[in-house]
Parts: sequence; C-alpha cells; structure tokens
Amino acid sequence: MKTIHAKTLEEAIIKASSELGCSVLDLQYEIIQAPAHGFLGFGRKEAIIEVCIKEKPKPPPPPLPVCTPKATPLDDKNDKVAEIKEELCTLLSYLPYQIDQIKVELCDSNTLYIELNGPDSALVIGEKGYRFNALSYLLFNWIHQKYGYNVRLEVAHFLKDQEEMMESYLQGIIMQIHEVGKAQTKPLDGMLIHIALKRLRETFPNKHITCQTNSSNERFVVINDFK
Repeated sequence: MKTIHAKTLEEAIIKASSELGCSVLDLQYEIIQAPAHGFLGFGRKEAIIEVCIKEKPKPPPPPLPVCTPKATPLDDKNDKVAEIKEELCTLLSYLPYQIDQIKVELCDSNTLYIELNGPDSALVIGEKGYRFNALSYLLFNWIHQKYGYNVRLEVAHFLKDQEEMMESYLQGIIMQIHEVGKAQTKPLDGMLIHIALKRLRETFPNKHITCQTNSSNERFVVINDFK
C-alpha cells in the first residue's frame, strides 16, 4: 500500500493514478483522513489515502432484478433517444473527465437508461457518490422536463453496487417490519433514500412509508401502519 497526501480526495486519487501509472479505475484505496477546510486556517486537514493497484477484478455478483432495456419499434421514441444521446455527449464534453462509453436507451416506456464508462468513471462518481447524485439530479430535471422520461443513471456499476448494498441492509428492516409491524432506517444519503423507499413500498404496499428528516437534517425512512 502507498500513502498519498493531497488537499482533496480527488487530487489524492489523481496523484496516486499518476504515481502508480494506472487508471483511477484500477486503484484500490482506503481513506485514512478526510479533508477539512477548517475555520480561519485552523483545523484544516489534508486528504490522506492508502492506495494500491487492484490485483484482479472481483467476480460478478449474482444478478438482481433490474430495469432491463427494451427495444421500442416507434420511430419517434428512437428519434428522441438519439437526440438525448447527442445532447448528452455535448454536455459531457465540457467536463474535465475522460468518458469514452455512453449508452442511452429505453428501459420501458417511461424510463431512460443512461450508462457511462471510461478511465475517469471514479471521478464522475466522486467522493461518497456526491458527484454521481448531482449528475443524476441534473439529468433527471433536464430529461424529465423536456422529454417526460424518468432517468436511471449507471456509472461503472456504481448504481448496481449501491442497490445490492441497500438490499443487504434492508433485509434486517424487512424482518423487523414482519415481526413488529413498523421500523425506521438509519440516516441515508442521496440515492440511497430513493432506493430504500422504492424497495420498501414494493414489499409493503399496505404500509405507510415516508421519508422524514431529523434535527441534524439527516433523512431516513419510517414504516408504519396506515391510521
């Protein structure tokens, strides 16, 4: 393992990629210290990671039910998809990241599947998926308003990994609901709250399932009986 110091996590990852002579996708790293800006120069912390090159890719996980892209024979829908892909390619060309695979197709009549891959996929995802969440939000607001489609964004299997992680966590919540009739998740960020809501509402259509916010502005899911 090699220790890398930099002002930000992104700079540390890029620096590690340069020093190890590989793509950021080939890096395996652990955050030793998260960066902090501090206040008036006090308490400032740099990013520290321990990093090495991945020895071999992990075996693919067992498949879960996902939105399978389906072809549509309607020319107008195909024209819309082609137009969205062209505009998306133009949008991504302004970003300082190398994305060389862009796939745009319909999952179903209401959902557009967008998949991005490239040497800088990890940077597109960002620390804790913050940049992924921002890009997903931007694409949804643009595409839904202009074309009426929902958006399922995937970047280097990040969404699939998050769904599988959430599925594992929710098993305990689902068991608790079966046992006592109600439950509450831990605080969840970004897309995780939407994944949890969708999964729990599909599993318990007769329960009152809502997203709530605590005093620390953290969001979580609450499951109760309808009153």
